[in-house]
Amino acid sequence: MENIFLNIFLIVGILLIYSGIAGILTDIVRKRKIFKRKYIILALGVIVLILTIIPRIFDNKIMSFIRYISIYFSITFILFCIASIVVNLKIKRKPYNAIVVLGGYLVYGNQLTKALTKRLNLAIDLYNGQKNKPKIIVSGGKIRQETITEAEAMEKYLVAHNIPSKDIIKEDKSKNTLENFKFSNEKLKELKINKNIAFVSNNFHILRAKIYSSKFHIKATGEGSKTLWYYFPEAFINEYLAIIVLYKITLIIYLILAIILTIFIG
Repeated sequence: MENIFLNIFLIVGILLIYSGIAGILTDIVRKRKIFKRKYIILALGVIVLILTIIPRIFDNKIMSFIRYISIYFSITFILFCIASIVVNLKIKRKPYNAIVVLGGYLVYGNQLTKALTKRLNLAIDLYNGQKNKPKIIVSGGKIRQETITEAEAMEKYLVAHNIPSKDIIKEDKSKNTLENFKFSNEKLKELKINKNIAFVSNNFHILRAKIYSSKFHIKATGEGSKTLWYYFPEAFINEYLAIIVLYKITLIIYLILAIILTIFIG
């Protein structure tokens, strides 16, 4: 059983290394500043890889602790995968009163990424598929070195694809997913819409977005657009890490428990 957890932990390490390298190379190719977070992810992946190899060679108290840690990350990773699949399931789609499109960074200061374009295309399909047209809230301010807000770039794309301006609401203050929901919630209140709400993001992002929406008591359904296959592993592992950080208290409690178990049981 221990080897099973170590093997899953090994997979997590490999994905971390892939995520770090892919993220760094992407920023280099696009000639933009590399986030320190991507170097940290790469380093974390190397550490995890080493930690999965050591217990196979040595057997002492420290190695027992590593095994306990591998159990935590293996189980949480499996639960994360299952939960991500569940929140993306669509049994029956209902009409929406509002569609919130979560922002994503712009390339070259003012151009939509492929991922963000896919989100907008899904929002357009949802809009056109309804007889009673919903409002579309495009949510995103300026981050990195952007020359316009994400909301402005998204609005231009929607208008160019025949979505009436009167049905587009710009939320241009947010800088991350949590703020997307915080400030979009204000727009929803102004519109007096509190039900039949959808938020649109890429499929890998729906689980965390669902968690954030619940923090603001927004009863919304997640609509996930497809992600390019070569970017999915990087994005998926980044989301997993974000969830781990989101529930860091649980991790700290488990680490304390793992230390206790290591000392008294080994």
